[in-house]
Amino acid sequence: MTILDTPPTFRGLPPADDDAEKWLAYLRVSTWREDKISLDLQRTAIQAWERRGPRRVVEYVEDPDVTGRNFKRKIMGCIRRVEAGEIRGIVVWKFSRFGRNDMGIAVNLARVEKAGGDLVSATEDVDARTAVGRFNRRILFDLATFESDRAGEQWKETHQWRRAHGLPATGGRRLGYIWHPRRIPHPTDPGQWTIQREWYEVEERARDHIEDLYARKIGDGYPVPDGYGSLAAWLNGLGYRTGDGNPWRADSLRRYMLSGFAAGLLRVHHPDCRCDYTANGGRCTRWIHIDGAHEAIITPETWERYEAHVAERRRMTPRARNPTYPLTGLIRCGGCREGAAATSARRASGRVLGYAYMCGQSRNGLCENPVWVQRYIVEDEVRGWLAREVAADVDAAPATPEPVERDNRRAREERERARLEGEHTRLTNALTNLAVDRAMNPESYPEGVFEAARERIVKQKQAVAEALEALAAVEATPERAALMPLAVGLLEEWETFEAPETNGILRSLVRRVALTRGAKGKKGVEGSGETRIEVHPVWEPDPWADDAPQ
Repeated sequence: MTILDTPPTFRGLPPADDDAEKWLAYLRVSTWREDKISLDLQRTAIQAWERRGPRRVVEYVEDPDVTGRNFKRKIMGCIRRVEAGEIRGIVVWKFSRFGRNDMGIAVNLARVEKAGGDLVSATEDVDARTAVGRFNRRILFDLATFESDRAGEQWKETHQWRRAHGLPATGGRRLGYIWHPRRIPHPTDPGQWTIQREWYEVEERARDHIEDLYARKIGDGYPVPDGYGSLAAWLNGLGYRTGDGNPWRADSLRRYMLSGFAAGLLRVHHPDCRCDYTANGGRCTRWIHIDGAHEAIITPETWERYEAHVAERRRMTPRARNPTYPLTGLIRCGGCREGAAATSARRASGRVLGYAYMCGQSRNGLCENPVWVQRYIVEDEVRGWLAREVAADVDAAPATPEPVERDNRRAREERERARLEGEHTRLTNALTNLAVDRAMNPESYPEGVFEAARERIVKQKQAVAEALEALAAVEATPERAALMPLAVGLLEEWETFEAPETNGILRSLVRRVALTRGAKGKKGVEGSGETRIEVHPVWEPDPWADDAPQ
């Protein structure tokens, strides 16, 4: 058989032709198991397409284990090279490799064609220059999108079933736990698999470290709370890694701690929210926690304190999270009740950083009575207030400790709220379990039974929600006596503590330090121009609770 008689499939690659059209080959393997078409198969089909014409593939761009439901992929780099005029177009094994999202396909295909490029399938002979060809290509894209949506719905049902049984939607290893997966190698038959009950077991050697992790974050037993970055470095130093085997980073540790897994919870998207949170980059903020089937490592009290700590940190400005001075983030102007920040000043010795506290609204004229007072004056006054509180506490201490009335109104309301919240979570889980059971066993539900059961649970859930709304939120105001040891320790170590340590302890004792400027300079008026410094402790009712300027 001569070379001319050899079928094209068995011929070698054609010699390089500088005049041949230059193409990029894009290869993608989907994350859906039934759609895992090997990269070698795709490459072989594209090489056969290359031999059928005067064209040359200059580079193979591979995207292994990447979904086509979004365009956060290497295909975007290929499109930019088409727009730059470097290549003639992009060739794929099938059009489904380009993408499986209607909007993404339309937008990015338009970019390729606007630049004068083409998107070609090596196994689907479609001439997109004609109306019939464009119609056929659109059908192929619609089929690819349909297959992706169908697989996505199946995965959502699987995730819903797992959550209803107290398991995380995606499985996998979790910090502090030993994962016993459902599918494991057969113990006696090599190469085969067997099925077991999936569950998570607490890793005893990690229990103390996980408890310490949350204690460090909320500052329980430590001078100041640690940041996620320093905690990630601490975990890496202990030899812990993420579920993927990578070192911990601030963002990955933050996601793990917010998930509540160590508290025996699962973090799920709110069932009432209809957004596609998987397609919008995870920017949806409507998430809830439900009970998991695994054992909790940290206590519910620790988890509540962590949630309160996170909420407080979110309200703080970035500068207040990393304080430079002892009172950073605590100063408020009494005129407008807005923040007053440390500002520099020029003196004979040069520029002095943090010389005074000045109303933040003074520069734009939004405060009628802006404050400006030297920083050392405010800090001395706060230190003096601390000394007076400690002295008063010592003087008022009784010779014999008085019994504390525990079963007060606040405690009863807190217990009632905890009961209602638990009932609300139970009813939410009941709705989920009912929907999953009906989807898997429709024959068990005669006509109207499912609807009646669902309506009954929904009504009970609404009644609990209304009771929660009617129950006034009890402010967890700490007892003065419980905070006095902190005040004594701070007073003794005021000169030795660093600013972040002092600031962290003061935040546990003080709501704010209000600086109110006195009357404008008037001759003969006593107190004219003086500044009043008031400390609002956390154990007293908030004098600014009405949120109206004085």
